[in-house]
Amino acid sequence: MVEEITIQPGQTIIKQGEQGSGFYILKAGTLEVFKDDVLLAVLMYPGTLFGEMADILGRERSCTVKAKNVARIELHEFSSLEKLVQDEPEVSAKIIKTLANRLDRTTQKLIDTARENPLWSVK
Repeated sequence: MVEEITIQPGQTIIKQGEQGSGFYILKAGTLEVFKDDVLLAVLMYPGTLFGEMADILGRERSCTVKAKNVARIELHEFSSLEKLVQDEPEVSAKIIKTLANRLDRTTQKLIDTARENPLWSVK
């Protein structure tokens, strides 16, 4: 099921610690992602996918996402990852690419941190 939602500035879309239910795709606007009240990311590009990890991993939401300004998002609900892969392969491919890009960025940040901190480097 897909539902389009308009979000007002300051409104919380996802709250850290809550049970996950579906994922979202940003259609328009700007969102802020917080972990333990620390701003981690700003989402502003239409087509950006977020909120998928809780359902995929069967865990609580890992971050809070709030609207910085008026935003439009799509909520995609699915009963299981297997069913999503079978029924919506294009969406599944987008999730895989999104996760791979996040892992690549995180790995690069770790490398940059290690280069800045000699105690992290192995020689």
